[in-house]
Amino acid sequence: MSGVAILLLIAFAQTGPGQTASDSRNPVEALAEARTAVERAPLDFGPAVALARALTALGRADDALAAFARVRQLEPDVSDRVAVGAAEEIASAYLVPALLLRDLDRTGEAISLLEEGATRRLGNADVYEQLALLRLADGLTDQALAALNTAAAENLESPGLDLARGLALARDPVRRGEALDYLQGALDDGVGDPIVIRLETADILSAGGRYAEAIEHLRAAEKLASAEPEVFYRLGRTLAAAGDREAAQAALERHRSLQGALERAAEVEQAASADLAAALSEAQSLAEAGELEAALERLAGLPGRWGDSRAGDVHSLRAKVLFSMARVDEAAASAAEARRLEPNRVEHHYLEGMFLHTGGRAEDAAVALERALALDPGLGEAQALLGMIAAETGRPAEAAERMGRALEHGLDNNAPLRFNYARVLEILGRSEEAAVQMEAFERLRAEAPP
Repeated sequence: MSGVAILLLIAFAQTGPGQTASDSRNPVEALAEARTAVERAPLDFGPAVALARALTALGRADDALAAFARVRQLEPDVSDRVAVGAAEEIASAYLVPALLLRDLDRTGEAISLLEEGATRRLGNADVYEQLALLRLADGLTDQALAALNTAAAENLESPGLDLARGLALARDPVRRGEALDYLQGALDDGVGDPIVIRLETADILSAGGRYAEAIEHLRAAEKLASAEPEVFYRLGRTLAAAGDREAAQAALERHRSLQGALERAAEVEQAASADLAAALSEAQSLAEAGELEAALERLAGLPGRWGDSRAGDVHSLRAKVLFSMARVDEAAASAAEARRLEPNRVEHHYLEGMFLHTGGRAEDAAVALERALALDPGLGEAQALLGMIAAETGRPAEAAERMGRALEHGLDNNAPLRFNYARVLEILGRSEEAAVQMEAFERLRAEAPP
């Protein structure tokens, strides 16, 4: 089986990491709410699931994997599952991280996790479906069929399980013919990728000498994927076996043409990416040298739209340059654009908050900084700036709490923070603590280079 076919096989999965929660809210806001819920009830299963899903939706794979590991630790006992009403959530604690691992090319770990989920007898067909598909992608046909047989023994049924069985049987040289009914059923039910199903069906039919039927499926695949080289390769091979050499030659020529076009496009994209990286580096160097106008001009011609490579970096650097030029409102707008393009980048949210605060928009700045903290609860800089905003708006108690957290999160050598913290503590009547902070401020100021 070709590399393309293997990739397409893996793509059969109908449940993807980003599809696990039907949440229409802003994903960063959902993450902030989930973190708050976990802080309030750290041992509760539901908030832990919500946090793991929010991290998944933002593409924070490593954090999501760790969060789902915590979910599995909090998994209710079997006897409590009906009362808790968490059957789907329990299954997702195995299924979603397995799919994340799959996407990270950590297939062995994904299989092991799904095997662990299967031993829990969760009553979830998706767990067995994905286990079978991943085993197939790893060349483990017998083990894939074993997973499907276990699902059948547990009386689990789904179109996805039938499709997985069809794909597994298609790789069993003795039982290939049995796969046809399952694959046709998937086509009839609209399950899975019809292109791949037709390719698999055509291979089986062709191996049995049923070339006319195989070619019919391949022509249907051609209509669905007229730019996919693999389709034309298989069509050409099957036409040749059927004796239609002229049509086979045309199909194979089309395959070579499409493959060449893909390779050239990849080369162009690689060159463009290298050019963009060089341009960003040049603009950064100009900005560091104080040549702000030149830096801004260099950034002006760079792509910064959705889908462009490193578009977020373009807007982020532009925001920093504009801020250095005292064009604060424009800087905040550019930082906001970077944040919209890459909502999972903490820096974009923090920069937007910092620029908004400088521009006198304290309320909007606080919203941006809270988003930054949702993504990175240990971001001391965001806590410090939120503390400043609280102090400026007459909330000294909150300011003291925020500034104290900032010190705990790595800003203990920040002299201005120590000074501002001391002032807030003095306002609150906590003179002894204020004195400690002023002492630390004086020490840091004395240690600072001249």
